[in-house]
Amino acid sequence: MKAMIPNRSGAIVNIASYAAYFAFPQIAAYTASKGALVQLTRTLALEAIEHGIRVNAVGSGDVVTNIWAGKMDNGSEFLADHGRKAPIGRAARAEEIAEVVAFLASDRASFMVGSVVMADGGMSVKIG
Repeated sequence: MKAMIPNRSGAIVNIASYAAYFAFPQIAAYTASKGALVQLTRTLALEAIEHGIRVNAVGSGDVVTNIWAGKMDNGSEFLADHGRKAPIGRAARAEEIAEVVAFLASDRASFMVGSVVMADGGMSVKIG
């Protein structure tokens, strides 16, 4: 943000999660960090907008990435199984989340400030 202030324009997009809004056993640190990131997004949005900088976030669902393979045995199987629990019936492709990020970073989202766009395959609807 500091580098954007002289230009009086810019967009910051944080990556949150549907887990920011719901409690899940055994991942307290993760859910707490994502909840904090949502509040950081909202608070920073109020501070940044006076400098012409928009701050928003994506509330992502499970995403197929290479990190899963390194985190656990059968990481891709876990992700496929967990993704099937989403109303959409699968985990997201990284490109799907990237499209939401690109939108929020673009001028097409010029009126969005402090928003969290849920791109979670319906998990927040199902859980909430």
